[in-house]
Amino acid sequence: MISVRDISKVFNAGRPNEFTALRRLSLDVQMHETTILKGPSGSGKTTLLGLMGCMARPSTGRISLNNREITSLPERFLTEIRRSTFGFIFQQFNLIKGISALENVMFPAYPTGEKFSTLHKRALATLEMFNLDKRADAKIEWLSGGEAQRVAIARALINNPMVIIADEPTAHLDTKLSQEFMDIMRDLKARGTTIILASHDPIVYDSDLADRVVEMRDGQVVHGGTGP
Repeated sequence: MISVRDISKVFNAGRPNEFTALRRLSLDVQMHETTILKGPSGSGKTTLLGLMGCMARPSTGRISLNNREITSLPERFLTEIRRSTFGFIFQQFNLIKGISALENVMFPAYPTGEKFSTLHKRALATLEMFNLDKRADAKIEWLSGGEAQRVAIARALINNPMVIIADEPTAHLDTKLSQEFMDIMRDLKARGTTIILASHDPIVYDSDLADRVVEMRDGQVVHGGTGP
């Protein structure tokens, strides 16, 4: 379980442009379930995803992963937890242009020091899951929107994460591609992957994929949350 307790996140503290993104928020995310964070832009969804995924630290409060408090861990430990536990899917995909689909998928695993041939084989197998093995050598800018989406998902899976975190994954997709994305998420859930999605798209939050929908507004949970 990912347990978030009484966290706040303040940007530019003490400056004229100080902004509080999260306010004393508490939430539990159960493993092997799909949790969807619903809310308008500016509600704090992206900030909360970043904190739960060890990409940032809260200003106050604590976060635990499987009963281990991780908020105060040194950065090198957070980096390892982030790499081994979480796979990230961003709304802009964040794929690296100028290199191939295969190289993009392999990229997050390079710091592990894994043997290149083993990593290469696993990345190809991951692309094959999404019928992209024949496009492995294609540069990112040569791919269609649907192909780029699947490469981004394959990249998120390369380190066999327990948890997939996706931030507004359908924001720039048409209805067909959005439905395809949701079908892929259903397959991952069936394999036991924990999924946390942030979205204000009804295709996402009204889907049968969701075990739980958490509604956010103004940096707080207003429905579906878990208190201390």
